[in-house]
Amino acid sequence: INTQPDSTDNFTIDFDWEIKEEFRDAEGYVNSKKIQVTFFDSDDDGVVDDPQIFEEIVDEATNPLVKYVFLRKVKSSDGVEDFNYVSNTVLKIQIKQNQTAVGAYSAYDDGTVFYLVDEKVFKVLDKTASTLSLTDDYKAQVGRDKLKFHYVHAADASTRIDPSASNIVDTYILTRSFDTVFRQWLDGAVAQKPLPPSSDALFQNFGKKLNEVKSISDEIIYHPVKYKVLFGDKASSDLQAQFKIVKNPDKVLNDNDVKSRAISAINEFFSLENWDFGETFYFSELSAYVMNQLAPDLTTFVVVPQDDTQTFGSLYEIKSESDEIFISGAQVTDIDIIDAITASRLKAAGNVVTQSTTANAGITSSATTTSTTSSGTTTTTSSSSSSSGSGSSGSGGSYY
Repeated sequence: INTQPDSTDNFTIDFDWEIKEEFRDAEGYVNSKKIQVTFFDSDDDGVVDDPQIFEEIVDEATNPLVKYVFLRKVKSSDGVEDFNYVSNTVLKIQIKQNQTAVGAYSAYDDGTVFYLVDEKVFKVLDKTASTLSLTDDYKAQVGRDKLKFHYVHAADASTRIDPSASNIVDTYILTRSFDTVFRQWLDGAVAQKPLPPSSDALFQNFGKKLNEVKSISDEIIYHPVKYKVLFGDKASSDLQAQFKIVKNPDKVLNDNDVKSRAISAINEFFSLENWDFGETFYFSELSAYVMNQLAPDLTTFVVVPQDDTQTFGSLYEIKSESDEIFISGAQVTDIDIIDAITASRLKAAGNVVTQSTTANAGITSSATTTSTTSSGTTTTTSSSSSSSGSGSSGSGGSYY
């Protein structure tokens, strides 16, 4: 039983959450050890049962300086950086409202990490130099850890499973009608984003023909394929980007013509016949294709993420799931013509803190000198983990 926030009294009721989707790391890959949860809607009427559930469990307004969960940067064997939860009993991060509240450095051990709430930054103490230096090795999120939970795992309403079948065949289907309407939505001809057909709708449309050719021991599971939009304002925020183009200085070219031809080349690259479900996108391949199509008018073609939390190179490799296929949402407005590839030209929105030093002046710290200041947002989350169920699957097929 979990205790109430800031109390030794136990909760007397259950708090139900609903699994929203899998968790993806910064490279777009699914982390099977994490999930994203959202508010529970027991009767599926579009209105959540309890919109105050997070406040009831965490109560971040009371004793706010102890209502933080910390993540520490780790690097996998293949060089991918990610942030994983670590208990603060291990990290021993000191949470302070601001740098003035740190006080005398002599009261802390060398290498102590401070989280400054007002500035939303982490700083590491160097007692030898009597300075606090910025670090990006940690992240802080409002929440609560060490919660006991009960994970109820069941097949969702869109999955058809016959437990008597000995061989389950996962079939991924992208229908022509969904493809047509989705492309109209990307072009602005349709106002509302279309949804892929349900598993039951696919069974009604294709089940009769496929049942004639499948084995009697096979059970076909129909998975509707959805598009994963890359770039453009209709893509998810972590996949939105701006293309930077450097024209050939030896040729007289119209900027609008170059942009239009680049968009046409990008759309050709993402033609449906060039991709299959679950493939991985590599920007180097797109860059080579666009450069080849527009040669010799271009000298450089790069992509810069729009998300402030991402850096140059974040979108050079993007993976799709087995029920996803790529499509480009880039428009002419997503292309910039620049004169050279420089650091300032490639910089994404927002500034990055590069240096910060502080001299210790007794009980209170002196003024901080900062070259640039970063801006960002802290998301409100609740820490949890889950166990996953298992099932059997057989061969899959793709139909269009």
